[in-house]
Amino acid sequence: MAGKPGSLKGVALISGGGADSAVAGALHFVQDPSSGYTEVRGRVSGLAPGLHGFHIHAFGDTTNGCNSTGPHFNPHNKSHGAPVDDERHVGDLGNIQANKDGVAEIFIKDLQISLRGPHSILGRAVVVHADSDDLGKGGHELSKSTGNAGARIGCGKWQTLYLFSTLSKCTHKVSLEFSRLFNKKNTRAVGVHVGIAARRQGNSDIVEDHTF
Repeated sequence: MAGKPGSLKGVALISGGGADSAVAGALHFVQDPSSGYTEVRGRVSGLAPGLHGFHIHAFGDTTNGCNSTGPHFNPHNKSHGAPVDDERHVGDLGNIQANKDGVAEIFIKDLQISLRGPHSILGRAVVVHADSDDLGKGGHELSKSTGNAGARIGCGKWQTLYLFSTLSKCTHKVSLEFSRLFNKKNTRAVGVHVGIAARRQGNSDIVEDHTF
């Protein structure tokens, strides 16, 4: 998936939440700098057919499997809702649907999740749940906090981050270097370092450093 100049692309690999889980997948996140929208594309397999809650959780910590990823990412302290709702967690991405073979093909376009800024989702976790997300409307005691989406059967942390950049008369190839700087509890990344190698025609490589 190509990116526009100045856009960011992240990749997260999904694995099962337990030793016997067959859930696996890869997700690509690309944020368009002009619109602010982030697109999520990818595939997750090993699921039961049907709907599965799909969220960004607060911590990129999988030391205790998917259970240590914390609650939904909710920097604005709102109630759980649907992706189209004003009242929602930033991490509320609704449901993905697995076909009869247990494979979910994913395409989501969202304005609230971001790969940059103070509420970036980088360093956090993507989580797939066993059941459908009721989008805060199911009337269950957990509807307004988790969507009553059930157990965490798959999750993944960020593996790489690309910055697509084009300067005048320069061709950029982005080399990704993820420097995860953890807070004292080692619960989420607080810094990302990206090295950009730019080659000018007839000149040596130029390296630029960016921190988000």
